[in-house]
Amino acid sequence: MESATAGRLNALTREFYDEHAETFADSRPRLAGGVRRVLAQVRPGARVLEVGCGDGKAARWLARQAAPASYLGLDGSQAMLERARQYSALDTQRQPPPAFRLGEEAFVYSDLAAPDWATALPKPPFDLILAFAVFHHLPRFETRARLMRDLAGRLAPGGRLAMSNWQFLRSPKLRQHVVPWPALGMTEAEVEPGDYLLSWERRGRRGVRYVHLLDEDEARRLAGQAGLQVVEVFSADGASGDLAEYVVLGTV
Repeated sequence: MESATAGRLNALTREFYDEHAETFADSRPRLAGGVRRVLAQVRPGARVLEVGCGDGKAARWLARQAAPASYLGLDGSQAMLERARQYSALDTQRQPPPAFRLGEEAFVYSDLAAPDWATALPKPPFDLILAFAVFHHLPRFETRARLMRDLAGRLAPGGRLAMSNWQFLRSPKLRQHVVPWPALGMTEAEVEPGDYLLSWERRGRRGVRYVHLLDEDEARRLAGQAGLQVVEVFSADGASGDLAEYVVLGTV
């Protein structure tokens, strides 16, 4: 895939989440079951990094339940980050107070598709890195592999990286949302196998975003190239219970 094409797809996804931040987040008012399963294993005192933190649902759950030593959430949508800051501020006003308070500095903008995405990171390594519904929005295998290597290099010894990847073709309903590439003036020859466009409509507003079908085989390839080992793989979420595939990776 040409860099210009990847840039166009990155911009498409970024614009989608900025434009539809409110309706998209409202359509997912609760944490997915698979996410809760991962978060339930977080140890108190863990140093947590979440890439693609969205509106901060996982962060607020951790603040209420797990009392991590630190949390940093990165996202490429300013609209989502603003929502995360607002909702986390509301959480700090509740009684009893959360076990771990999230300030505005906990949510930082970062373009994960850019080579310099990690400039926002502090120096200490992380015990847990979360990447829920992130990698499948990054065009180009090379970009996904580079991000995985970058994240692996920031894991503490014995640390874990948990990712979830959307298996949208398992849903007949979602298959109907596939948009042909010519709709954007593009062809399949310009993208990679497993690349799709999916439509979205809520409250009369429509949008299109880029999604890559990242299966277990590719997740294992990414892990292997980054020097990580697969600790656990499980499916969860959606009415069928298998709409997302979760892969937990560990340092070798």
